[in-house]
Amino acid sequence: MAQERRIVELGVEDVDLVEGLWKEMVGHHRELTGGTYPLRDDETAWRRRRAQYLEWLEDGDGFLYLVPGEGAEQVPLGYAFLRIASSGPTWNLGDRVGDLESLSVTAAARGMGVGTELIAHCRERLRELGVKWWSVSVVSANEGAIDLYEREGFRDFWRTMTAPIE
Repeated sequence: MAQERRIVELGVEDVDLVEGLWKEMVGHHRELTGGTYPLRDDETAWRRRRAQYLEWLEDGDGFLYLVPGEGAEQVPLGYAFLRIASSGPTWNLGDRVGDLESLSVTAAARGMGVGTELIAHCRERLRELGVKWWSVSVVSANEGAIDLYEREGFRDFWRTMTAPIE
């Protein structure tokens, strides 16, 4: 069984602690899709995501969780950003739904249970808030992440398809 790690909740002032993990995730997406879809450069992607994180945290709609590294370097092993939104008009999923907006585990820590622990932590937070349903979006080519999410009970529900405008 994987070692249980300390998960810390971060605030607005701590957002930059996950910058490296975010950029690593963007690079991972770049590798997975092999240039099929255009990706922003790492700096632009981070600037845009950082602004979203700050907005969601300041509005009280988001929660940022970090698994700190171990040893002298303390390089973070992974993080999750959980967002709460009002439920849509069609599906009776409760007044509010959760969204696992981001989950990033550094390549060196993949397969060590870090993602599973972050998901469990987010699930518990949603329970505390009375949220009954949540979602996650994943790049179709990211088979490892899909396997993780399916082990954690997520199932296909909504399909988003993307195409360039010629």
